[in-house]
Amino acid sequence: MKSLTKIALDDIVADPCWLPHQLDLGRRIITFARFDRYTLSKATFLDNRIDETVSAWTEAPIDALLEAKVPARPAPAFLLHTSYCCSTLMTRALDVPGRTLALREPEIIMGLSNAYRMASNQNELSLAERLRDVILNLLTRPHLENERVLIKPTNAANNLAPILSAHGVPIIFLYGDLRGFLASVIKKGEPCRTIVRQIYRVFAMDKVGVSVISQRDALALTDLQIAALAWRHQIEMFNAILLAPDGAHLRSLNFQTLLERPAETLRAASDHLQLNIDVETLNETANGPVFQTDSKEEGRRYDAAQRAREEAALMDQHSEVLDLIEQWAFKLSLGGDAPARLPKSLI
Repeated sequence: MKSLTKIALDDIVADPCWLPHQLDLGRRIITFARFDRYTLSKATFLDNRIDETVSAWTEAPIDALLEAKVPARPAPAFLLHTSYCCSTLMTRALDVPGRTLALREPEIIMGLSNAYRMASNQNELSLAERLRDVILNLLTRPHLENERVLIKPTNAANNLAPILSAHGVPIIFLYGDLRGFLASVIKKGEPCRTIVRQIYRVFAMDKVGVSVISQRDALALTDLQIAALAWRHQIEMFNAILLAPDGAHLRSLNFQTLLERPAETLRAASDHLQLNIDVETLNETANGPVFQTDSKEEGRRYDAAQRAREEAALMDQHSEVLDLIEQWAFKLSLGGDAPARLPKSLI
């Protein structure tokens, strides 16, 4: 049981160190976790793995927060992704104190996504809409003057993509190809296969995409077939959103472009997401330690060349099964198209 700090609502709202963390619609409470900017910037995940880095906890009633006077701020920028496509690396590269604070997979965004996902009537949908405005406003409180917030949600929250797009939020859709996605699942082993099945079950609640597959049929599928369907679900959704009219605020990016042309990609990303990071800083980042170390394991040397060698060896070892799953997956459709390259490419 977390020990809670008693603090006035106005003080929570005024202090960006109180990060909205968990949304509990049953109790109509939002839990806040206290972080300084440095800890937020270092965190790989801001989900249920944060306990050791939180300095304090508090709670606030949802109804009070909905009525609170939270100053309106520029909307955050978003990096939405299919997973296993260097999204953590990209947010680390774009996190520049005084310009951009990157929040990686805040738990509260997953809670918001589930509020939309589970809304069964107009009242519940209206509440989700009001919560969206409050939560995004709370997440975008600046720690430093003129600093912009970039949010990378977990890909399980990708049902928010059409909602965010409809509100004109600047978004980059980061993705990779199916074969690389499957290779990552194989490389990461049994824990990853379990995670992919969990994500598939979440996507199946979205009334689109993989929801067309019956639960009985899904039980008969292998782990890699499930992974392929999860990838298609996301790519088909991203493609449809990118093809919609009025998409000037949307761009796509294949992560291989980031690895092959990091400086150019970072400059284009900063411009599109309105992060205002200077070119010199971005060029230094592209040639610095961010691209030479593991983005999730501090201190471990890892770069694009090593990643490419490992992926090539794994694909060669598992070429037969990858060929089979790829051929199977591209004969299917979940209701949309899954092109090799998504439209509206960033560069």
